[in-house]
Amino acid sequence: MMKVALILAIAAAAASLLFDVNAFAATPCSLSDHPSQDGRCIGDHGIGDTDRSEKACLEQVGELARRVGPGLQLNLRNGKTRIYLNEEAKCQSKEAEGCVKYQLTGYFPEHDLVLIEVDYWEGASWLLVRANTGDATEIVAHPHYSPDRRWLASVASSIGPAGPPDGMDVIPSTPDPSLKEWHYRTPDDGDWPYEFTGWDGNTRVKLLASSLRAPQRSVSTSIEHRNGGWHLREPR
Repeated sequence: MMKVALILAIAAAAASLLFDVNAFAATPCSLSDHPSQDGRCIGDHGIGDTDRSEKACLEQVGELARRVGPGLQLNLRNGKTRIYLNEEAKCQSKEAEGCVKYQLTGYFPEHDLVLIEVDYWEGASWLLVRANTGDATEIVAHPHYSPDRRWLASVASSIGPAGPPDGMDVIPSTPDPSLKEWHYRTPDDGDWPYEFTGWDGNTRVKLLASSLRAPQRSVSTSIEHRNGGWHLREPR
């Protein structure tokens, strides 16, 4: 079940920790009882979802990425360069509206995918970027490989305005036109936060849904691949 108290604690501490890369990386915490270790960089000894080490990732990927002052520079395999530039001035203003910072927090060498954490004044999201082309997909959490490593699934839920967007994503690990991405964002008035609990084979993502309405209860449900696409089995 989602660690609601921990999520709220993370949100409350965001102002002091979120944009201090070293302090943030050194704080072992999770948004889920099932944090993903897939894509964690060599030398990164963290455990939770948000204690990833950019330093370890930069060392692992070599010339593929580097930190240039306030920018995270990707040197793509196709010869192009992409820079994700921190909004330093906005982050230091009193309101911090428009504040955003980028950190390299994961690498999937088998499929040459990099994971970038996008930190806002409140909350975060992640970009899964193909190193060959720079094509990027926004996802809600650190993803989990399917057993055959053909798919990556991410699931996130939060309480209140802070935290990652609520929803789910299933992304093919290779850019195969026959394998379609799937994205779901929980409605603002949704009654069911979801949590990833594991893969059941290669065509079913197991979820735990927790009711926000009385009587409060938790039920098992899933995302299933059928008829060429992914489908959410909504809880009843």
